[in-house]
Amino acid sequence: MLKTTLSAALGCALLVASCAPGAAEPEGRRPNVVLVIIDTLRADMLSSYGHPADPSPALTRITAGGVQFDNVISQTSWTLPSIGSMLTSQYPRTLGLYAEHDHALPYRFDSLAEVLHDNGYATFGATANPNINSRAQFDQGFDEYVDSLVVFREDVEEGEVFAGDAKKLHSARDLMLEAFDFVERQDPDTPVYLQLNLMEVHEYNDIDMLRPSHRGLFKGMKGGPYLRMVRQVTDDLEVFVDRLKAVPGWEDTLFCITSDHGEGLGDHPDVSHSAGHGGTLYRSMVHVPWFLFNPSWTPKVERVSQTVRLLELQPTLLDMVGIDPPPGIAGRSLKPLIDHEEGERAEVPLPEFFVTETYFRDFRKISALGADWQYVNNRTRIQQLPEHELQSSTSTPNGALTDQAALHPDVVERMRRYLAAWEAQHEEAPSVQVGEELTPELLEQLEAIGYTR
Repeated sequence: MLKTTLSAALGCALLVASCAPGAAEPEGRRPNVVLVIIDTLRADMLSSYGHPADPSPALTRITAGGVQFDNVISQTSWTLPSIGSMLTSQYPRTLGLYAEHDHALPYRFDSLAEVLHDNGYATFGATANPNINSRAQFDQGFDEYVDSLVVFREDVEEGEVFAGDAKKLHSARDLMLEAFDFVERQDPDTPVYLQLNLMEVHEYNDIDMLRPSHRGLFKGMKGGPYLRMVRQVTDDLEVFVDRLKAVPGWEDTLFCITSDHGEGLGDHPDVSHSAGHGGTLYRSMVHVPWFLFNPSWTPKVERVSQTVRLLELQPTLLDMVGIDPPPGIAGRSLKPLIDHEEGERAEVPLPEFFVTETYFRDFRKISALGADWQYVNNRTRIQQLPEHELQSSTSTPNGALTDQAALHPDVVERMRRYLAAWEAQHEEAPSVQVGEELTPELLEQLEAIGYTR
């Protein structure tokens, strides 16, 4: 909760203009905002994204009447940097988020929760994933934040007992009940922001997390265990959304459902370490779903085909509730894609190529993804893969077996030059270590306003 306190203390003392008399106030109460991050959820494993087995009918029902973004790319393929990037609209390297256990979300960037909190929202967050526990400073901007029950062995502090093997992850239902408890305690005149990270799909092989009612589904199908968890979580999500919509004052609520990254699911059989996530950057790992809907709102379009990034999430949600985004963000609001009339051409100007990268454990890769091609620079190489890969952006690659770099050297060179120029403009920031002390500059500012002794 330190960043929230610092924001309140420094906001008026150092940014006097924003507290000046006569500052514009919103007309009426702003909508509630609910962000649900379904960890490890691939877009193409959902009904409305074309999966033939219809694994998520409940999700299709609750998002009907909203907007689906068909082509959304995450900036990395694992949780810590992806969610940090999503919530701040900054690239993972700008945040210095490279490693599990040791790296924390910097205080100097404004998260979605912080901006909403500073604009009058009551804020509640809860995570089943320990990567984004408050220890890693992901509680910034929240009035209340529920950490994962799991503690990584590497994260155990002096005097603590490692509990990761003994305690279960929060279930989606657990976190939803915590969110309802928060909602019931709020002033009905105050808008609320809820943020939940649900972990069951990430743990799709853990039969103990799957209820008996869902264990017989999708047997014998490719990805059956994964699809069963998708069905269970999306069924729970329907109950959660319907219950929230029934709360007085919650008729006007902006719901956002997305994921942090995808999953390999055996789609790249000749590439080692590609069944899960984090080690590669193929479309299976970075193509995620994104839905926006509000019971009191009818959008002008139902689906957006333009390829966009999770970097756009923060400015889009803020724009939808009438709040300016923080300065210096990397993303753009996608509201123009939603507001235009059916049949009109609308497009938000975005880069020609989207950059994704991963520093997960022993892997280091960076990729430029365009409409036709994906170039991957394997900087710490998996044995079977070349240093420079060129894959189709729309097909399922299988590493060296589908690499087309030798056939299109001109494309490789063009995308390599693009990445070189991008990296020159986006240097790798130093990491903030977990538990790192406040900077001398920030301490000096706090002392100047009498906030510390």
